[in-house]
Amino acid sequence: MKETIDRRRLLTRSALLAPAAGVAALIGADAANADDAGTFSHPIIGNWHVDIAFPGPNPPEKGLFAFTNTGLMLCTNTRVRDLGLGKWRALSSSRFEFKFRHHMFMPDGSWVGTLDILHTGTVTATSFTSSGTGTVYDTSGNQTETIASQTTAVRF
Repeated sequence: MKETIDRRRLLTRSALLAPAAGVAALIGADAANADDAGTFSHPIIGNWHVDIAFPGPNPPEKGLFAFTNTGLMLCTNTRVRDLGLGKWRALSSSRFEFKFRHHMFMPDGSWVGTLDILHTGTVTATSFTSSGTGTVYDTSGNQTETIASQTTAVRF
């Protein structure tokens, strides 16, 4: 019986790690292309440690954001804990906009909806700030909540 459990664990872990490996390959390819082409043209491109604040009693969160030279955005945070995917665009040499989506799950793993984030911000060589909204949708696509948020970030 133990052999069956170990196989299941292995398959479960493999299924969870496969998407992460694919994302890592995409990021690596992006970085290699950017290095070869010398296209690091906007200061938002790179990896960031993010503090996320909300109004009222909502507790703050920590996050990790990555912006690629092709407009791809990847992120995670301490509350949602899954990979958010989205895109970003430059508004000027120091301003940008990003939007991304997280899927939301209950502790038992059941899917309960999505969270769409839209922010605009200002960036320097070592930090950025942004503000915007997060809109929650249930599994049928019905909007259930919108909440404001602000981020401050430092490059790492």
